[in-house]
Amino acid sequence: MLLRVRSITYLAARINGYELVDPDGQDLPPFTAGAHISVQLAEGVVRDFSLWNDPAERTRYCIAVLREGLTSCRLHEEIRVGAFVAGSMPRNNFPLAPEAERHLLIAGGIGITPIMAMIAELRRLRAEFHAHYCTRSPEETAFLDDLAVLAALGRVQFHHDGGYPANGLDITATLREWRPGTHLYCCGPAGMMAAAATASAHWPVGTVHFEFFAGPNAVAPMMPE
Repeated sequence: MLLRVRSITYLAARINGYELVDPDGQDLPPFTAGAHISVQLAEGVVRDFSLWNDPAERTRYCIAVLREGLTSCRLHEEIRVGAFVAGSMPRNNFPLAPEAERHLLIAGGIGITPIMAMIAELRRLRAEFHAHYCTRSPEETAFLDDLAVLAALGRVQFHHDGGYPANGLDITATLREWRPGTHLYCCGPAGMMAAAATASAHWPVGTVHFEFFAGPNAVAPMMPE
């Protein structure tokens, strides 16, 4: 489908937020927390981006792009407000588990994007959750101000490691004990994901959920004529 860039927002160092809408102002297909869309950045170049806005919203898709590599640089340098991009229908390989009694969320860097949509949904459901958000520094922490209130309430914890993971979240200690009814959701750098997988290996089957973007599996969306 054809999408128009309605706004571009600075979220953190090297991270921009892009608000995508229907060119005619119509509602967009609904999505659920943890979903992503594929966006065509150039001929034959397609990337997946998690949707970070509230799933209750029907008029926009919001993605966040870390300036890293040639394809994301194109978005940062060439895409402007008013531009059109081709996007896929939302797909979700990382949904919230409806049977969970509580939700433990771990995000690293740009991996916060699907977690933001989850937090919006969990707050609306008045569900029990706690989030750990790992970044290098406050300057590189997207949504820092948005999450500050939840941090003050003890629902979100920031972990700034200064570039040394050993100074950040102790994933092994955090996941050592499984509390019945708890589900884990993790999205972030490969090293963090591997550490979380190892640390949660003893958790019951079906209670651990990861979002990997090792390469798009979807067919590239067609650019409308």
